[in-house]
Amino acid sequence: MADFFVKFTGKIDRRSPQDEGDPTSPVLRENWLARDGRLSKPQGHEAVVTDIPAVARWGGRYNTVESSVISPKTFVYTVDGKIHVLDDQEGTSTEVKNLLNENAYPKHVLFKTGFQNNLFFVDGVGLYSHDGNNDNTFLPVTLVNSDGDSVLPIDLIEHKDRLMVISKTSLFISKNLEPKVFDDANDSIQIIVGSGKGINLALGKIEDKLYIFTTEGIFVLDGDVISALATTFEVRLVEDRKIIAGRSAVGVEQAIVFLADDYELWSWDGLNSQMLSFEFKLKDFINTYSDKVERAVAVYHENYYKLSFVEKGSSGENNLEIWWDAFENKIDIVRSRNVSYYMSTDSTIENEYMEMGKSDSNTIVRDNRGANFNGVAIPSRVRSRDLVLKKGWNVRFDAFYLEFMPTGIRNINILYILDGRSSNPTGSGADWTELLRGETKTLGMIEIKNQAQASGRVKPKIKYSRGESIAFEIIEETLDLKADLVGIGVDFTVKQKSKGTKIGA
Repeated sequence: MADFFVKFTGKIDRRSPQDEGDPTSPVLRENWLARDGRLSKPQGHEAVVTDIPAVARWGGRYNTVESSVISPKTFVYTVDGKIHVLDDQEGTSTEVKNLLNENAYPKHVLFKTGFQNNLFFVDGVGLYSHDGNNDNTFLPVTLVNSDGDSVLPIDLIEHKDRLMVISKTSLFISKNLEPKVFDDANDSIQIIVGSGKGINLALGKIEDKLYIFTTEGIFVLDGDVISALATTFEVRLVEDRKIIAGRSAVGVEQAIVFLADDYELWSWDGLNSQMLSFEFKLKDFINTYSDKVERAVAVYHENYYKLSFVEKGSSGENNLEIWWDAFENKIDIVRSRNVSYYMSTDSTIENEYMEMGKSDSNTIVRDNRGANFNGVAIPSRVRSRDLVLKKGWNVRFDAFYLEFMPTGIRNINILYILDGRSSNPTGSGADWTELLRGETKTLGMIEIKNQAQASGRVKPKIKYSRGESIAFEIIEETLDLKADLVGIGVDFTVKQKSKGTKIGA
């Protein structure tokens, strides 16, 4: 048993002083997911379609219960203003519509009437529908304002048997059970949201309430929209918290999570808003230029809210993700997936899976396949706080014990810093190789039982082992290997207290 043992499964803490705070809360954790008392690598993904002509920014899954049409099928939008239907089995794509808004950030929704599903799609310029026809045709839906001018639709949602669409300033409500009709004199309506000076960015639902997320705050739709529109029908402000990225607003467990104008992650439960990224300081990571922020896109999948965005300092497309764990209320960094859109299937209709567009290539990938990111090893890294084992005392660090669940041969690089003297650890570190067939003699003896939790020992050199605090950085990047990291133990010997300095006479 080690003299001191620490896990790195707490929240990533970038606010507390590095030598204070919860020792289980690291200052950095990438491609390690902290859940159930251990760190695990995210699942890998593999390419399923590689022939799309440009980067895809939207993907939608169409399903219907009608026997006369092809179902299900996947559509993607590419930045050259085209929609393609995918054949995942053959790994091919076929163009089905062109001349759409280029470089758009589309949204879609499935609307069911009877046994018929329609997929409604907006690209910031037009509203289109697809009814499942075998020709994969997308037809425009007429949507004009009270002056007869064309509307530029931003987002859409089904709510109480009506299709709701927002432009920058207004909410448009279709006729009951007729999602393509917005000009009925008695049963459709247009409402200006707020002062009309803000910008509507997203729609979201919590139970039977519809919310509109804008640059003025969060608004709720009140009134009877089940039958005819009531005279009490209104849109009113319920929260001053402002959204900044429309595709970041996603429903989770009884709440909607979104990226706010302070560049932090917030949740809204219908009564209160709460910051989810306080310790993490998301604004330190995200590129805040408006043309980069609008590329952010999110999904809620496997009890993780996943947000893909352009990292600070990058001038390209989305290259970093944060995953907020709804179970344990903590954030992790996932790097190198480069997600331009997420698309998950409806588990009540077909087998559940996730497909994603790649922001750095013309590729569609499927999640939860293998242990690599499309053939490339997953680079995992965790950096601990400065661990003070006995306040005010020097100690001799005798040995380190890295504990994990062995699943194969791995190479782990362990770097450490004494007394916080270097902000970026460099040097050779300790290369530790685990072999499941028994033991290895890289640095000292490591006894390992096959398929059991393992603990090996690394002994630092004498001249590099004395100090008041120690910080660890652990790097794992083995191809075709999953990893479950439990923590690290430290053996140490207490030495004399730190020397004092006399002052005065």
